[in-house]
Amino acid sequence: MIRIRFLAAGAALLGSLAGCAGGTRLDASTLLAYDQCQGVDTGLTRVDYPDVAGMRGSTLLDLSRSDEPADDAGADSPALLIAISRGRQPTPGYGLSLVEARRFGNRAVIEVRWRTPESGAVLAQVMTHPCLVVGLPEQGLERVEAVDQAGDSLGTLDL
Repeated sequence: MIRIRFLAAGAALLGSLAGCAGGTRLDASTLLAYDQCQGVDTGLTRVDYPDVAGMRGSTLLDLSRSDEPADDAGADSPALLIAISRGRQPTPGYGLSLVEARRFGNRAVIEVRWRTPESGAVLAQVMTHPCLVVGLPEQGLERVEAVDQAGDSLGTLDL
């Protein structure tokens, strides 16, 4: 009886550690992984390219020679840009990186790695605001979720 409970508990633990296992892998890309993002809320936020430039404290230059939009503008770029943040942090050494993204029907799950400074590290006491901007193909998605390597939710966004 004890062995059966142990096996069931072990199977449940393995299932919870699987993270984004299952679903269909999405072609996701990192557009920005930065430690001083400006104007980004905690959780998930839908952004566009000028927003991404603004997160770094800059603006995009308009290099077009006419007022007419190009027919193929953005054809090779992701249709959906998602900013992920855990808010302000008390020191450097915190950050987010993309692990993978998977599609489950009309829902996407982005798995990220949340880095923290090593225990006992001597670091400057300066506020940081790390964020990660991920590009995804939109194609019928209605909801995006982000989880860290432990399976903890970083937020959801209804599109």
